[in-house]
Amino acid sequence: MQVTVYGATGTFGSRLVSRLRAQGHSVIAAHRGIGVDTYTGEGVTEAAVGSDVLVDAVNLMTNNRHRALDFFSRSARSIALAAAENPGAAMVCLSIAFRPEVAESKLFAYYQGKDLQERVYRRLVPADQLLMFRSAQWYELAETTSVSVGRVIFAPKMRVRALAADEAARLMAEAIEAGERGTVEVAGPEISDLAAIAAKIARVDAAGRRPRRVVPVPVPGASSGDGLIPPAPRLSAVTVDEWLATR
Repeated sequence: MQVTVYGATGTFGSRLVSRLRAQGHSVIAAHRGIGVDTYTGEGVTEAAVGSDVLVDAVNLMTNNRHRALDFFSRSARSIALAAAENPGAAMVCLSIAFRPEVAESKLFAYYQGKDLQERVYRRLVPADQLLMFRSAQWYELAETTSVSVGRVIFAPKMRVRALAADEAARLMAEAIEAGERGTVEVAGPEISDLAAIAAKIARVDAAGRRPRRVVPVPVPGASSGDGLIPPAPRLSAVTVDEWLATR
């Protein structure tokens, strides 16, 4: 099977490419470094030629509403048009597990962008070709969303059922091999919050030294409840402690 992965050098895309190749699949790793830009559409159709599956793993971390809506809608549209040029090819979109109230909040422009991305694919890609793969937040997000000031780490107190990015990639690779369609949600084995995960990372990174202090920063709205908790996800068994032991 040949798979084109857009966003192949990102946190998720790079892991998915490695998994698919290890499983014996031919992978076209599409990214801006080789002239494939999903936002402008440059090289997108060419990268899809001959592939059985197209995967949208592109990302832009922003909480600017205009940038989020513009980027995710334009990128999704350019990849969906490439899928239309490959009749029969499956389309897989990496999205995030969140409930409608999160995207409706003005606090979460990033999630509004992801919500629009999903709607673009559902409108442009036939249902029998589309897999919407909605992942809960990754353990790695606890680091990327934290801010360090001296020996203090400010981390968002967001209620999540996180999993390792590598586990999310494994679960997607399995879904691709199985030819799944529709919507699949995946999550980790336990409900926690990003600040608690950041504190565990800080203790491990200290390696015998006094760990930096983690200060939870409450995030108002739906993310403090169950807004980011998928109701019936496919679960990874890898806990945050097990993930930390292998880093």
